Amino acid sequence: MSAIVPVVVFAYRRPDLLERALASLRANGVPLIYAYSDGPKDPTVAADVAAVRALLRAVDWTEITVVEQPVNTGLGESVLAGISTVLAAHETVIVCEEDMEFVPGTYAYLCAALERYSDDPRVMGVTAWNHPRVTPKDVTSDPYFSGRATSWLWGTWRRAWAGVTDETCASLNEKCRALGINVAAYGNELVESAIYEPKYSAMWDYRFNLHVLAQRGLFLWPARSMVRHNGYDPRASMSPNGEGWEDVPSPAPAVDTVRWPSEVRENPGSAPLWRVAVDAAPPPPFFARVRRRLRRFVREWSTPRPGPKP
Repeated sequence: MSAIVPVVVFAYRRPDLLERALASLRANGVPLIYAYSDGPKDPTVAADVAAVRALLRAVDWTEITVVEQPVNTGLGESVLAGISTVLAAHETVIVCEEDMEFVPGTYAYLCAALERYSDDPRVMGVTAWNHPRVTPKDVTSDPYFSGRATSWLWGTWRRAWAGVTDETCASLNEKCRALGINVAAYGNELVESAIYEPKYSAMWDYRFNLHVLAQRGLFLWPARSMVRHNGYDPRASMSPNGEGWEDVPSPAPAVDTVRWPSEVRENPGSAPLWRVAVDAAPPPPFFARVRRRLRRFVREWSTPRPGPKP
């Protein structure tokens, strides 16, 4: 695989975050970008969308194709259609959303990973993101495999993406069940995606993860994340609160020093960590915990206590 690997950027209404993402793409020397700018949902965000498009049009340091949607299609439809379109012209793709910022060397790492496993049908994606909460304890420096996929700075091949747009989360859950694949091993959100997908089109990533599992495929994960997700804010469609998932990127390893796994098999510690991470109830905010303790204190001291027994 010697052809150029394009990066597909999906952007909506956060120009401040997009500016940081574009700066990291430039620092990585990305040679080709396809940028998809979704249209505004309503007039209140039109100025933000216009600012995003101005940033994309101003890119002059690399080859770029900008697709400006005239109406709002939603993240899910935009991603599914955009990746499918780019993969019709390229064998591989790296996907980046407007709230991703990554260190120099990340693009080279992802390209090398895509090259290394291009002909292995068991490997269906690679990523440069990770988090200590879901990193197995025996992982120290080398990449590893998991059945869990991610939508945060990842790459795939045309062969692996084929068929994603023909399925739904519901049909893929049924397919996995028929094959004896325990989707809930990675957390109930993959199972519940069958219920929520008709309402939330942005759940395309769950569909792709279910597609990977239905093919008995795996994702390649780095030992340490090279990516900072900057998108935890009220403008985010799916992740306005990132408590517990704060991340700090590590330096990207030199490609010639990476010890790629020679055996394609899942790290047994990965699925249990994901199940705990996504199924555990999030801790209440600090002030909510304080109020709860104060109420308990008041109840305890205002409740009459029985006197000593005779």
